[in-house]
Amino acid sequence: MQFNVKVLSVAVSMAMIPSLAIADEAADAKIAKLEQQVQTLQSQQNANLADKFNFNGFISGAYISSDNDAGYNGADTSADFNQDSKLGFQGTFNITDSTQAVLQLMMRGQYDWEVEAEWAYLSHRFENGVKVRAGKLRVPLFMYSDYLDVGYAQLFSRPPVEVYGSIPFSSYTGAGVSYDVEYDDSTLTMQAFGGESDIKNSAVELSNLMGANVSWTDETWTLRAVYAQAQIDGPVVDEVDVTLAPNVITQANYTVLELDDETASFVGVGASYDNGEVIAITEWTRQEIDNAFPDTDSGYLTLGYRIKAFTPYVTVAYTKTQDNDERLPLSTAAATQMIAFNVERTAYSLGLRWDAIDNVAIKFDLTYADDFGDTSGGLSSNGYDSSTGQFAYDDTLVYTVKFDAVF
Repeated sequence: MQFNVKVLSVAVSMAMIPSLAIADEAADAKIAKLEQQVQTLQSQQNANLADKFNFNGFISGAYISSDNDAGYNGADTSADFNQDSKLGFQGTFNITDSTQAVLQLMMRGQYDWEVEAEWAYLSHRFENGVKVRAGKLRVPLFMYSDYLDVGYAQLFSRPPVEVYGSIPFSSYTGAGVSYDVEYDDSTLTMQAFGGESDIKNSAVELSNLMGANVSWTDETWTLRAVYAQAQIDGPVVDEVDVTLAPNVITQANYTVLELDDETASFVGVGASYDNGEVIAITEWTRQEIDNAFPDTDSGYLTLGYRIKAFTPYVTVAYTKTQDNDERLPLSTAAATQMIAFNVERTAYSLGLRWDAIDNVAIKFDLTYADDFGDTSGGLSSNGYDSSTGQFAYDDTLVYTVKFDAVF
C-alpha cells in the first residue's frame, strides 16, 4: 500500500509537468506582449516629442585684419579669428499647434565663446491671426534683426557697422505682438514691442523701451519702417589714448557723461529688391538722445548681382553726428565729450559671396573707411594727440575672409 501511494504521487507530479510548462509559456508570452506594448508606447511618445521639437544651428568663422590699428570692427594689423566668429543653436518646441517655446544659445569669439541666451521666449498665435511673444527677444530695429547672427542669410560678410553698430544692444526682455495682413500677392506685417535691456559691458541701463514697425513684401520688394524710444540712465564710460608728450601715451577710463533718465528715440526706414539676380538693399536710421549725447544719422546702400554660385557686391555706408554745433566745448569736460562723441565716417566695401556647397557660403570683403573729418571716425583705438590736436589715423582698410553655414 505504501508503495502504491509513492507511485501515485510520482505519477501526479509527472502529469502536472506539462501544465506547469504551459503556464510558464503563457506567462512569458504575456510578459513579452506587455514589454512590446511598453516599447510601442515609448516609441510613440518619442516620435511625438520628435515631431514637436525642431533643432537647427548656424556657425561663422572669420579672419579679419587691417592695414593699421584704427580699430574698425575691432580689426588691427594682426590676424583676428574671433571678432566675427560665432556659433548658435536654436531649439523650437511646439507645445500645441499654436504655442511654441523658443531658445537660441549664442557663443561669440569676441566674448571668449561665453554661452548666452539670445532668445528665450514663449509665443502663441490666436485664431484671429494675432501672435504674441514674451521673454527675451531680438529688438526689431533693423531689416536683418531677426537673423542678425545668421551670416548665411545675409549677402555681405557683415551688416554695415555704420548702421548696425549704432545701437549697443540687440536683445530685450519684454513682449511683442504682431499681425499679418495677407493680400493676393503680398503681406503686410505690423508689430509692436516693449520691455527693457542691458547694454553689454556698460553701466548704462535702458528701460521703458517701446516701439513699432511695419513691413510689406511681395517676395521681390520689401519696404520697412520702425520707430522706438526708451529711457537711458547711468554713466557713459570711455577709454581714449591721449599723448602727453612725445612717446608718452596714456589710457584712462573716465566718465564722459552722466545720463540721468534721458529720452532716446530711434527711427529707421529700409527697402530691398531681389528678383533672383539683381539685389539692392538700403537702410537709413536716426537716433536722438537728450542732453549732450549726440544725435546720429547712419545709412548704407548695397548692390549685388548673382552669377550662378557667385554674387559680387558693393556697399557704401556712412555715419555722422548731426548736432556738433549744439554741443560746443564750453569747458574741458565738454571738449572731452566732443572728442569721444563726435563721429564722421564713410565706408566703401567690395565683396564676393560664393555659395560653395549646400548651406555653406564663403565670403571675401575689402572695406575702406575714411572721411573722418575732425573726429576719430567713431573708432575707439584711434587715439587723440593733444599736443598736435590730431587723431592717429584718418582712414583704414580692413580685409575679411569668412565662411557662414547653417545646419
